[in-house]
Amino acid sequence: MLLSTWLLCLGGGTVAGLLAGMLGIGGGLVIVPLLIYLLPIIGVPPELVVPSAIATSLATVCMTTASASRSHAKHGLMEKFWLIRVLPGLSIGAMTGAYLVTVIDPDWLKRIFSIVLIALAARMVMPQKTGEPMTSVSKRLVALGSYIIGTISGLVGIGGGALTVPFLTKMRLPVRQAIAISSLGSFIIGCSSVVMFIANGWLSGKATGAFGLIHVPAWIGISVASVLMAPLGAKLAHKLPVKQLQRVFAAFLIIVAVQLIFK
Repeated sequence: MLLSTWLLCLGGGTVAGLLAGMLGIGGGLVIVPLLIYLLPIIGVPPELVVPSAIATSLATVCMTTASASRSHAKHGLMEKFWLIRVLPGLSIGAMTGAYLVTVIDPDWLKRIFSIVLIALAARMVMPQKTGEPMTSVSKRLVALGSYIIGTISGLVGIGGGALTVPFLTKMRLPVRQAIAISSLGSFIIGCSSVVMFIANGWLSGKATGAFGLIHVPAWIGISVASVLMAPLGAKLAHKLPVKQLQRVFAAFLIIVAVQLIFK
């Protein structure tokens, strides 16, 4: 790749890493638009740009959130009660979404998803329920919600934190704990999607390289920067006030939603 392309990948990875650690997201909402711009320059065929951008984004999510979730785990915020109820649904849903990328044009989903992001941003700045985390919540409801989040994440190339964090705070989890669990959930989403993208890329004949639809050079460039910056983002998450963290998260969702609508 050209030097300027490498620099853009490193810059995008830096932002993605900070967001992954600080807000519990996989960074895909930054990486996918970046790759849609970069991949045609690199030489990826037009019909494979969006699928490859989504696949490569989720591959970087694996790297970014592995570092971020490890940092969160050191603070003792990964409760087994919630992990066993959330992670399986996220994994199965992510594989479903990754499969759909190869058979459905994802463009129509962008406008719908942007509306969802705006609604989530509004919800984040509204008063939240307080009290002890809910332990009597229906297991089926949590499993269904996790599956839907995983499917959307695999379909549009994000780690799922933009949906998982509000979902968990709805269950009255403290925002920092929701971010920590979401970070591990994003790692599960990324890994599950990558397995499906590699298999689909070869089985469908649309492989762009040895790793199916994943563009390896872009993956490496973005991942290096994001992995280095994720622990810093995780440290910031534990130092910032909760209300300020929610406002940052809401502002981020609105910015991404506007970008999806107009692009």
